[in-house]
Amino acid sequence: MDDTAPAQPFDAQRAAAYDDRIRRLCPDYGHLQKTVASVLAAQLPDRAHLLVAGAGTGTEIVQMGRAHPQWRFTAVDPSAAMLDRCRAKVAHAGLKDRIDYIDAPVEDMPASRLFDAATSLLVTHFIDETAATRRYFQSLVGRLVPGAPLVWADLYRPASDGAFRCLWAAWRRHVGAHMTTKETDRAFVRIEEDISFVRPDGLEQIVTGAGLAPPTQFYQHLLWGAWTTTAR
Repeated sequence: MDDTAPAQPFDAQRAAAYDDRIRRLCPDYGHLQKTVASVLAAQLPDRAHLLVAGAGTGTEIVQMGRAHPQWRFTAVDPSAAMLDRCRAKVAHAGLKDRIDYIDAPVEDMPASRLFDAATSLLVTHFIDETAATRRYFQSLVGRLVPGAPLVWADLYRPASDGAFRCLWAAWRRHVGAHMTTKETDRAFVRIEEDISFVRPDGLEQIVTGAGLAPPTQFYQHLLWGAWTTTAR
């Protein structure tokens, strides 16, 4: 996420910079990936086929694929450049025979296959309208078997405005320790312009309206959160 703002699919330059920049923008990014993998492992059998929506450069696929040798993955992303990075990372990890790739938004992928679980990490906070976010979640639900877990992570807005201001300031201080002042200023201008910070009550309405069970939050670090739910 170049400056955390891919309003358009990533080009080759932005895709190349992604892994470095996300680790500077998202505190404890590696722990988030491990936690997501653990939450899914607690709900899935040894053999499972996972839909990875917004697969990006493939970090979560490598994390889960190494830990669970009988899981298969379908990586979906509208950016061909990001999927090229994903293919390279997956091949380097020795996992290429367990991955299928679809270069398209998840809403446009074929609906003929149903999956045992899905992930959507750092995707929906780029969707501006509530109706569009609900359609995105509906697209995921329509590709899951009943009872399948969905795990997602995004930036979000706490219920308290005071808490939001405090965590925003703390997040900016963290990023400022890893970027120049100019880079930090530019990053947060883009974040304010492009990120949709949904409050927890609004998030639950969107998710349940899309046909999912009420979500449970299992991770928070500053304004980054992650949730799990199941398809009804």
